[in-house]
Amino acid sequence: MNTEQELEHESEQESGQASEMDQLRKALEVSLPLVQRLFPLDVMFALADREKFIYYLQGKELKAKIELGSPVPPSGGIRAALESGEEVSATIPREIYGIPFKSSSMPIRDRNGVVTGVFTIGISLSNQVTLSDAANALAVTSDEISSTSVEIAGTASDLANTVGDLKELGQKVVEDLQQTDEILDFIRKVAENSNLLGLNAAIEAAHAAEHGRGFGIVAQEIRKMSVSSASSAKDIAGILQMIKQKINQMDAVLTDCLAQSERQAAATEEITASMQQLAASAVEIESIARLI
Repeated sequence: MNTEQELEHESEQESGQASEMDQLRKALEVSLPLVQRLFPLDVMFALADREKFIYYLQGKELKAKIELGSPVPPSGGIRAALESGEEVSATIPREIYGIPFKSSSMPIRDRNGVVTGVFTIGISLSNQVTLSDAANALAVTSDEISSTSVEIAGTASDLANTVGDLKELGQKVVEDLQQTDEILDFIRKVAENSNLLGLNAAIEAAHAAEHGRGFGIVAQEIRKMSVSSASSAKDIAGILQMIKQKINQMDAVLTDCLAQSERQAAATEEITASMQQLAASAVEIESIARLI
């Protein structure tokens, strides 16, 4: 085959490739708007031959500022797909076009296997970013609540221990008060015996007439002291009985506080477990968001 024939063959081949790309472009012009409407996410599409863009359908918000006839950039996913003949995917950050999106470029081959162009789809990642941010915020909040719950559970446990100590102290005070009852009984008996002794002494002093006058005065004072001791012992017994009642009331309140503290500790443990499960769910949500 001479040079002229080779050039003619190349021209026919290029013409055939152009015809195939033109047919593909026309098919995409009809089908892609329908696909875009059915697609659940915001998407854009582009078709380029080896030199320039020949078709572009922008998304609702996703816009790459591609103009028909503009040259294919010397770098990026489309150029990489043209040169490698392999599908190329990339994540484009928000800073470039204002909306983060995932780009996938697929090389197009003619019937001879020669790469003649690239079909590109861009899928908005706005929902993914929102979901990922929400998952991260949820995870952080869950960790904070979990930490707070653990602290509350520890405080409730400490409170339960303190209440338990107070109950034991109250019981010890009641036991000590029981010993004071014995002392008061002894004082009452001494007062009774002293009163009886003073009465007998007063009788004997009366029998002694003038000689027992001084002894009679002493006997009278002993009786006064015994009556005063008996009265004081009675007052003390009343006060101690009131103290016992207050301690018993305090014991009942402490028992209720102890039960509430135990319930609070159990409840916070359940909250902690729930928050840990919630944090795990947030991690799963984050993983799902990355799959988009």
